[in-house]
Amino acid sequence: MRMRGVTNVFARGITLVFACLVLRSEAIARVGGGQGYGGGGNGGDGDGAGAIIWLIFELIRLLVYLTIEYPIIGIPLDIIVIAALVWFFVIRRAKPSSTFISSTGGIANSSSSLGAPSKANKAFENLRKFDPNFSEIVFTDFCYTLYAKAHHARGTGSKALDQLSPYLGEQARKSLVQLNPAGLQEVKGIIIGGMTIADVRGLESPRVNISLVFEANYTEITNVNNKVSEMTYYVRERWELERNRDVLSPTPEQATALHCPRCGAALQKDTTGACAFCGTRVERGEFQWFVRKITVLDREARGPLLTSDVPEAGTNLPSIVQPGFENIRVAFEKNHANFSWGRFQTRARLIFDELQAAWSTLDWDRARPHETDNLFQMHQYWIDAYKRQQLRNVVDQCTVTAMQPVKIIEDAFYNAITVRIGAQGYDYTVDTNSKIVAGSKNNLRRWTEYWTFIRNRQAKPIETRVDLNCPNCGAPLKVNQAGVCQFCGGKITSGEFDWVLSKIEQDESYLG
Repeated sequence: MRMRGVTNVFARGITLVFACLVLRSEAIARVGGGQGYGGGGNGGDGDGAGAIIWLIFELIRLLVYLTIEYPIIGIPLDIIVIAALVWFFVIRRAKPSSTFISSTGGIANSSSSLGAPSKANKAFENLRKFDPNFSEIVFTDFCYTLYAKAHHARGTGSKALDQLSPYLGEQARKSLVQLNPAGLQEVKGIIIGGMTIADVRGLESPRVNISLVFEANYTEITNVNNKVSEMTYYVRERWELERNRDVLSPTPEQATALHCPRCGAALQKDTTGACAFCGTRVERGEFQWFVRKITVLDREARGPLLTSDVPEAGTNLPSIVQPGFENIRVAFEKNHANFSWGRFQTRARLIFDELQAAWSTLDWDRARPHETDNLFQMHQYWIDAYKRQQLRNVVDQCTVTAMQPVKIIEDAFYNAITVRIGAQGYDYTVDTNSKIVAGSKNNLRRWTEYWTFIRNRQAKPIETRVDLNCPNCGAPLKVNQAGVCQFCGGKITSGEFDWVLSKIEQDESYLG
């Protein structure tokens, strides 16, 4: 009994030490980071601080007791606690970011990289040898569109899902139907939090296979015995896509339209299941990417967690820089004589500031001109979630502290530049009474993220705009929900005229 009591006391001490360190971290939300589909526990400035004080008091009391009554356990535990506190508050925070160079006035000349570049990047480079039109940006837009339409269709009925058979195989459609609960009326609020390219295979053969892992949220509305209810799910799904290797990829507009992949007409079938216009029965990826299989990896009934306790991860890691970046940068500058790194970084900083302001005020229309359609809709989901829960995430006194270009990609349709942005500010969430429910007004948070900006290769060779005017007509920047300028009718958010933001990736998930 005595040994068991000692063991329980020791376990309690370890638990308290761990809890103190964990609760020290504040919730993170902000644009592009931290809400997390996986989520975490609740955190807060008021209740969290009280919990920390209580834990510290209990820990000190326990250590004194153990040191006096059980010195063989208490003294080593004292050493562990002191070492842990020194590491957390001194050593961990003192580690410098050796290769993330502040470059607010120019380009950082860092060629360091962390680990091997993403295998997907190499695979896509090889795929472009067979399909020069292949664009990862267009491919991503296509996958996002197909995912959303597929889940929406399963909520509409089997006929709607069957209409997508030129893109979804029978096994894939069955997997989606099996998700349907009794009395399903609608699947709405479909938002993709992330899409990871897990594998690319078959480049040495006539058919290419790509495995994707989606993280998403959606809400199912059911009606059972005249009782309407809705449930929000967090899901992870693996989609297996295939396509003939030598097919020429369609243009961005054609790719996301999800028309007949053979003739481009609207998706309508005749009695044989073939296209009603060209008569082609598409059963695999002869003309466009085709989903052969869908596997649900995780599906949990829960809504978005807006006060989750998620510490920063990866801020002190070296930047992941594209192999041969300096040579690629020189070639890019040579091919684009009107391009200016100074103006590009000024525009990137302008977009960063506009997004933080729009986020903090829940006025997301302000961000519409600066993001691609998919990214805007993803962020709009979180804005709506905050409004429904009567919360507001504030990023106060936010400033850019560093900006390092790390990657340049040119394909048939787009130019893309990825920069690692360092920033700092006070990150906290308040309710309608302005009470802080997560984060802190007092503890300055520092973070880094990888932001990717795109611009259409056919954009006019004019100087990058560094003000809040339309890059096409020069009028005050005002666009509708479709991202179209209300003065000249130009599609601003497609990158047709100037750089827009297409992706935000966290340090711990960025692969290069």
